[in-house]
Amino acid sequence: MSALKAFILHLERAAGRRANVERLRARLPIESEILPAVDGACLSAAEAKAAYVRSRFAPRYPFALGLTEIGAFLSHRAAWRRIVDEGLDFAAVFEDDAEIDRERFAALLDFAVAERSQWNYVLLPAAGLERPGADVVRRGEFALLRPYSPPLRAIGQLVARVAAERLLSITAPFDRPVDTFLQMAWVTGVTMLVATPTLIRDVSRETGGTTVQRKRMGAVQRLHHEMMRPIYRAKVLALYRRHGAAANR
Repeated sequence: MSALKAFILHLERAAGRRANVERLRARLPIESEILPAVDGACLSAAEAKAAYVRSRFAPRYPFALGLTEIGAFLSHRAAWRRIVDEGLDFAAVFEDDAEIDRERFAALLDFAVAERSQWNYVLLPAAGLERPGADVVRRGEFALLRPYSPPLRAIGQLVARVAAERLLSITAPFDRPVDTFLQMAWVTGVTMLVATPTLIRDVSRETGGTTVQRKRMGAVQRLHHEMMRPIYRAKVLALYRRHGAAANR
């Protein structure tokens, strides 16, 4: 596995997560590199404006992104850029609150390599966020599924170079959070498969909580979020299922 590589996105000021990053690197059975995450709080107005626009794709994302969400998306774009620039066939990309078991993750990578022709993007969900789906390929204890509903949380990913190229080309600029955007295969042209069983544990609560801080919302803004979120998710689910049905014809 020496030819494979992992990138770990780490916000340098999130000192509480550094120890977990080092544990993750020690447990990875492949070469790894800490990739400094983009600190949204340090983005200039011009940088944020260049990276992010409202309402680029349908369905319209109903909420404005904060600077930390913009920084998180730019961090993932930086990882995709490295995959392309280094000419990697694929790479693992982790957020810095991921924890893995070394031996089982090595076995998952063996499976992913053996079935490389079946995928270009694989989400590695955190425990508790698994979604049921239809088997694309199954070998031993591992399988790649096409989820029945769009999964969330890009805590771990296997990203092929062809997927990284496509994602980079279509996210300059972007209009919604990275995990929400990755659901939209009808826009990205990248089919998101999910690996099972889940091998990643989210340790964010043990390492200082989320680094994607949002502004406190007033009562009116909170009501707006509560009303619009299920409407948006229903639109995404309908398009996701329509695209999946068309792809399976």
